[in-house]
Amino acid sequence: MTETLERALAPLMVIGGFCNLGMFEYPVGQLRTYISCLYALAKWSLLIYFFYYPMYIENFQEDKILYFNNIIPFATTTLILISICRFKELKTWLRELAIVDHTLEVLGTPKEYHRLRNWIIRIIIGWIVLVFCQLMCYNFTYFFYYNIDINFNLFVVVTYLMFLDNYPSNIIALSALFSAVILGLVLYMCIHLLCKLFLLTLCVKIFTV
Repeated sequence: MTETLERALAPLMVIGGFCNLGMFEYPVGQLRTYISCLYALAKWSLLIYFFYYPMYIENFQEDKILYFNNIIPFATTTLILISICRFKELKTWLRELAIVDHTLEVLGTPKEYHRLRNWIIRIIIGWIVLVFCQLMCYNFTYFFYYNIDINFNLFVVVTYLMFLDNYPSNIIALSALFSAVILGLVLYMCIHLLCKLFLLTLCVKIFTV
């Protein structure tokens, strides 16, 4: 049974840590800032230096045009820097949100952490399925549209390159889902709190008349 808000959000925090949208925690509640920053720096430095920068420079030299997709990796790195810098504030804010949730429980609203955790897991699975569907579509287009013979080595290479090419966009999509979950949780608590306060005020006025 999921008993705390942080445990309910743990799957989102874990995948966010691996995608550099947050920090690693081990044990839960103890941030590993140094490891998280080192991991993000090493991963994105290698990706930009060995993959994105050479590919976009080559495309620019051929077409003399800078496409929107060319700036997505750099926008993603900016998003990651902001996410890491603001992660401690997010954790503090989540603890304050947990206090509000305890207040709602006192007022009679049951905690639904287990349900929230299940929804988060479904969202993550949906995001992973979306990534695989993208890879399938790109592979189908590459091999069948261009009539290229399929072999295992070429399939692995094309899948790997397509995954790296779409990786920044997928990180941005995950960040949007991350924000949607947090904002949805806040909205849910605010609505319940306002309803409870309204009913409490109404009862006080009725019994004091």
